[in-house]
Amino acid sequence: MQHFTQGLRAQARMLLDASAGGSLKNKDEREAKKLVEAMAQNEYKVLNDRGAKKKAGMIELDTQTA
Repeated sequence: MQHFTQGLRAQARMLLDASAGGSLKNKDEREAKKLVEAMAQNEYKVLNDRGAKKKAGMIELDTQTA
């Protein structure tokens, strides 16, 4: 886990530390891995739960339906 966190940018390390309730170094490897996996799943859900994008279009109306 140490090699993983050393490769992160400072902002990502700070986010991990905050999510760990202090320092990620205070967690054992199993707890740290579980935390990283949970954060990755949450990020995946945020990026993929936005729903299907609607195709832009134009509705044509005539005098009967307007």
